[in-house]
Amino acid sequence: MAQNLFNKGQGFEIMRKDSGFTLMELMVTIAIIAILAAIAVPNFIGWLPNYRLRSAAGDLHSVMQLARLRAVKENARVVVSFDTGNDEYEAFVDNGEGGGVGENNVRDGTERIVMSGEMPAGVDMYAAAFFGGLGSRTRFDGMGLPSGFQGSVFIKNNQNRYRKITLSSAGNSRIESSTDGINWD
Repeated sequence: MAQNLFNKGQGFEIMRKDSGFTLMELMVTIAIIAILAAIAVPNFIGWLPNYRLRSAAGDLHSVMQLARLRAVKENARVVVSFDTGNDEYEAFVDNGEGGGVGENNVRDGTERIVMSGEMPAGVDMYAAAFFGGLGSRTRFDGMGLPSGFQGSVFIKNNQNRYRKITLSSAGNSRIESSTDGINWD
């Protein structure tokens, strides 16, 4: 026999009594969330340094490609400088603007910065070597070529994973990885 839910408000009282969570259900739910968090947090902590390393390698690759494109667009020399002591990099148009000296491979005056950045926490830019006497700098001419200044930038994270960003004599850059800093993939 069907019960009329509108008789004397009984149906609404029944619905109110049966809705919601009990304290036991709430405690079980919190326990499950805590167990899942205990499993996920160590994996996340292990994943984060490698993510930061990949991201930093991508940024260095991007700054080289952007400098190359800007050199072609403006038909000017663009220098990319890597400061391994401070884990920083910058690309700038080396045209002597603002009282600077043009084409001296040093940012002076108000020469325009194309892109700059620094390594994320836990990532070390431990070496940068380019041929042609520029040391930790490379440059692109108006044709997008590194003018004989090819070389590599080396970074690593605190888990001893390595990345090498190599600039070829044609102006192309690539990212290689290593687990020992010697053998590269």
